[in-house]
Amino acid sequence: MYKPAPPRPKKTNIIRSRNGCKSCRSRRTKCDERKPTCGTCARLGKNCDYARPAFKFQVATVENPKSSPKALATATVSNVPPEETTPTLPEDQSLAVVHATRDVPSVGSHSIIQSLQMTDRDIFYTTYWEGSCLPALHPIFHFATSLAADHPILNDALLALSACNIGRLHAERRSASLGSMCPLSPSLIHQTRSHLYYSSAIQKLTIMQSQDYRRNSTTILIVLVLFAHLEQAMGNFQGFHCHVRGMMNLLEWHEGVKDAAIKSLLASWMQIRYVVWWARAYFSSLEVCQKLPSIPLPASLLDVPQTLHERRVKVLSIMCESHRLNCNAVLQHFRNLRSEDTCVSDVSEHYAYCTALLHHEAAKLDAWVLQLPPSEQPIYELNDTDSTTIRFQSHDAALNYAYYVVARAMQCTGVLRLLHDSESTHDGQYDEEEYWVQTLVRIAQWSDIQTSVTKNSYTIGFSGLLLAGILRCQSLSIGLEIQDWLQTLINLQPTEEGAFPIYQTFNVVKIINQQRAIGRDIFAVTQPVDDGGGTPKITGYNSQSITSLLFHGRDQHLGCLSQECISLDV
Repeated sequence: MYKPAPPRPKKTNIIRSRNGCKSCRSRRTKCDERKPTCGTCARLGKNCDYARPAFKFQVATVENPKSSPKALATATVSNVPPEETTPTLPEDQSLAVVHATRDVPSVGSHSIIQSLQMTDRDIFYTTYWEGSCLPALHPIFHFATSLAADHPILNDALLALSACNIGRLHAERRSASLGSMCPLSPSLIHQTRSHLYYSSAIQKLTIMQSQDYRRNSTTILIVLVLFAHLEQAMGNFQGFHCHVRGMMNLLEWHEGVKDAAIKSLLASWMQIRYVVWWARAYFSSLEVCQKLPSIPLPASLLDVPQTLHERRVKVLSIMCESHRLNCNAVLQHFRNLRSEDTCVSDVSEHYAYCTALLHHEAAKLDAWVLQLPPSEQPIYELNDTDSTTIRFQSHDAALNYAYYVVARAMQCTGVLRLLHDSESTHDGQYDEEEYWVQTLVRIAQWSDIQTSVTKNSYTIGFSGLLLAGILRCQSLSIGLEIQDWLQTLINLQPTEEGAFPIYQTFNVVKIINQQRAIGRDIFAVTQPVDDGGGTPKITGYNSQSITSLLFHGRDQHLGCLSQECISLDV
């Protein structure tokens, strides 16, 4: 019988340590792995620090038998970048992000596996996009977000807009402020990251071929609409019109816009065109204001609107056209002051022409308001002070009705009649305008200001509407209510609302009220010399550095028209 084999002698008594401290591992000595300090580090008086294990995931996705046959490649995911690359938010915004992601089994709109392929920064801006940007945009962008995982150019575009939005909402204190300029500037870190995402998307767009555009036309349309939203938020008129030309060229490939997604994208695009048109109307020169073009709706959006956002873009088109016609007729009288060759018959023909077109727009507005569902109609209530309050079931419904109200004020011809007939009296001329502007003020007072700041980012907000209203309503008491509303807005969020410069608007409204207090009506405000819309709002909230403006009005005592250049630093 054989005896059991003797135990095999060890070659060495060294015990390898896989979890030793950094100090022992760097010196290649044994670590006894005591916590919090190993024996060697305690003896040598060194800091004992243990390294955390790093993980590297190899993710292999398998085909879903219920989905369409599709080859899915495996993806290797590298280590997540350090926490220092994650942008930080103020405490209240951080809580909002936490609540937005609670009880959601995925990060953003991507699955857990797909989210592992994103950096912390991408996840942060994606989460912010879904929690804060999407509610302010057309619902079509929920569909666009679902496509982002498969289209890097689309993902870059929406992250660029997300970073731009948070950068403009979270302002930083600048060293000094000048006159009517806001003393704050957008967050530099978020603006920088927005530019990086935007540049990445532009680079991907420039290397595409014609076949790529045709094969992914819907995706490219979404990207261009996002670009237009970004340039509008930054006040970049030149960049915006560049993307408008791109949209027009791409839409030529579509024989008819019958697809629901394309039609929705078109509605969102037209809304942002009206926002830019409105921004260009304030503040530009008299000549530019009179030459602002009309922006008609595409044929596919002329049908009876079926959704809230289709109703919005339709009422915006009516409001902007009514504004253009009214202001054109008003400014023509002040332009005639500079010309010695003014013919009375020409003035009468221009007045008749504008009023006829305003009546046509009024008929279109009558049809629009009849199509409002009960959920979007105003609710009138009598309060304790025997005055009527106006409220709505949603902020979007309130804003749409505010556009309707401003369109009505612009279709009133009281100011036009007064300017056309210099011998007419002031009494009762503005009653109809005052009614509609007072209604606008009530709607703004009902709406929550913080909601207006966040949800009006990509449409015309109350600030721009109230400025248009005060120029058509000559009541000093209503003007002071508008001034108080803007002052409250400045106290809460001193940046912009509806991408409109609050500080500049407030100073203009204050001057208008001062002029009316001394017996001067103000009908229009223009720049002495046009600046082309200024420069993009990269480091500020004003695209224009305006120190003075021309105030066009009428002296109530003398009954004559006047133009006066007044400094905004009052």
